[in-house]
Amino acid sequence: MARYTGPVCRICRRRGDKLYLKGERCYSPKCAFERRPHPPGTRNPRPRKGGGSGG
Repeated sequence: MARYTGPVCRICRRRGDKLYLKGERCYSPKCAFERRPHPPGTRNPRPRKGGGSGG
C-alpha cells in the first residue's frame, strides 16, 4: 500500500487542529499551524483594480 509523504502540516491546517504528525516540530514555535492558523489556499484576496475609464 502506498504511503502519503506529502506536506503533513497542511492536513493539520485543513482540519483546524494539531494532529502532531511532525513529532517534536509540532511542539515548537516553528509549527506551521501556529504560524498560519488559517486553512491552506485561503489567503487575503487581491485588491481589485480600479474600473472605469482611466482606472
